[in-house]
Amino acid sequence: MIEKITSSYLHSLQAIYNRIGNRGICVDPLRLKEAKIFVNEEIKKNLEIATTQWNCTVYLGAENDDGSEGSVNINANNGQRTLVKKMQELGYEIPKITKKDSEGNYDQKFSSSELALQKILVKNQFNYAGGDPAIRAILKIRELGKIKSSYLNARLYKTPDDLLLYLSSYNVAGTVTGRRSSKKHTFGFGNNAQNFPKHGSIAKTFRRCLVARPGGIFLMVDQKGAEEWPVLALSGNTSALTELQTGLNRHLKRAAFLFGLDLSVKSEGEWKDGMEYYLGKKCGHAKNYGMRGNRMSDSLAQEGFSINPTMCQHLLDKLTAFDPSTENVFHKYIQEQLYKSRVLETPAGRQRQFLGLRPNDTNYSILNEAYAYVPQSTVGDNTGFAVFHLENNSARDTSFIVQEGHDSIVQDLPHSSDRIWTALEHTIRAFEREFVFYNGIRINIPIEAEIGFDFATTVKIKDLSYAGVCEALEKVVKLREQEMDEKREEIINA
Repeated sequence: MIEKITSSYLHSLQAIYNRIGNRGICVDPLRLKEAKIFVNEEIKKNLEIATTQWNCTVYLGAENDDGSEGSVNINANNGQRTLVKKMQELGYEIPKITKKDSEGNYDQKFSSSELALQKILVKNQFNYAGGDPAIRAILKIRELGKIKSSYLNARLYKTPDDLLLYLSSYNVAGTVTGRRSSKKHTFGFGNNAQNFPKHGSIAKTFRRCLVARPGGIFLMVDQKGAEEWPVLALSGNTSALTELQTGLNRHLKRAAFLFGLDLSVKSEGEWKDGMEYYLGKKCGHAKNYGMRGNRMSDSLAQEGFSINPTMCQHLLDKLTAFDPSTENVFHKYIQEQLYKSRVLETPAGRQRQFLGLRPNDTNYSILNEAYAYVPQSTVGDNTGFAVFHLENNSARDTSFIVQEGHDSIVQDLPHSSDRIWTALEHTIRAFEREFVFYNGIRINIPIEAEIGFDFATTVKIKDLSYAGVCEALEKVVKLREQEMDEKREEIINA
C-alpha cells in the first residue's frame, strides 16, 4: 500500500519532530573552544590579507575601528566606511544586485553581498593569478563569520550531566515542497539543524564539535541518488533507472561525458574529490530543474566556484545530448499539467497550485519551481515517512533520531556492532517504500549509511550487512584512536 499525506499523519509527525528537536546533539566543549580559536585566527589572517593589498585598515565591526583614514568596515551597510565605497574608490566594477525593499518593491543597487563579490571574483578585473586575494579574503571572512555567529556562538543547553546540547525547532509544514524546515529553538537554543555546513576545512572544524553521547556512536543514513530517482521516473528514462538500480553513479557518468574522463584511471572515491565530479552533479541538478547559464554561474559563485555564464550554458546544452528525456518528457509533462490545471500532485498525494502563469511569457521562475516540486517533495516525504516509522516502532529501543537533513537522518545509538546493525535493519525497512508516477513507473529509493563518533570523521558501511557494520566500526574506532594519539602527542610537545 502506498502511503499518503493526511492531516492526522502531519499532526503526529509534528509531535515526533518536536521530540527530535528537543533531544539535541551533543557538543564537545573543548572542541568547541578550539574551533572558536581557529575561526578567530583565520578571520584575523584574512583581514590582514585585505589590509595589505588595499593599503588601509580592513576590520569587522565599529568597535574595531582604529580611526585611520580610508579604513573600511566589512560589516558596515552605510556611512563612509562601507565595503562598496572602498571598492569604488579602488576602481572595482561593482555589479548591481536586484533586491526587494521594505515595501516589497524590486530595486537594483551596487552591492557588496556574497553574490556581488563572487561576480567580481569571476570577472577578475585586475588579472590576479588565482583571483583577487582581497576579494577572496573577504569572502572567506564572511564564511567564517557565518560559522561563528550561527553555529559556534549558538546558545547551548546544559543537561544535569553537564552535556552541551545543540537543539533545533522543526516545522513539518515549513516549506512549499513538503520538506521539513528547521530554525533556532523556541527558547533561543541552537540554530538550523538541517543545514549544518558540510564541505571544506571550516565546516569540518564545526562538525567535529558535534559528538555522540557518552558510550554512543552516530548512524548516518541518506537516500542514495535521492532526487535522481523521481526525475528519471518522470522522464520515463527506464534505462537510466536500471543503471541506478545496478549501483552505477550517474553523477560520475555525467562528468565523464562532459569532460571526456577515463574513469578507469582512478577509483570512484578519488573522482568524487574532483571538480569534474562536482560539476557533473551540479550540472545534472541544474538541468533537471530548468536552470540556465546565468543562474547556474551565480549558484556556483555562491558556493565559491568561478565559472562564467557562457561556459555554464555550454555544459547545460551539452547535457541535452546526454539525456534529452529531461526536457522532452519530464519538463513537457510538467508544463502540460500546469497549463491544463495549474496543479501538480506527488505520488504521496501532496498537491500544490502554481498560479501566476502568463500567456506569451517564458514563465521561467514558476516553471523552474514546478520542475523541482515533485522530485524534492517525493524525497522529503520519503524521509518523513521513514522518521514516522522509526519513531513509532521498536527502533527507539535501540536508537533515536537526533537530526534530519531533508534526504537524510542521523541516529545516536550505543557503540555496539549488534545495536548498530539492529538500528540499520530498522532504518532499511523504514525507507522501503514504492512510489508510482503518472506514467506507471515505480521506484524504491535505496539508502546508504556511514558511522562516526562525530559529524566530521565517518566511515561508510560499504555493504549493508552485519559484516559490513563490523568492518566499518573497526575502521572508525581506529580513526578515533589515531586522533587521540595525535592529540596526546600535541599536548606533550606543547
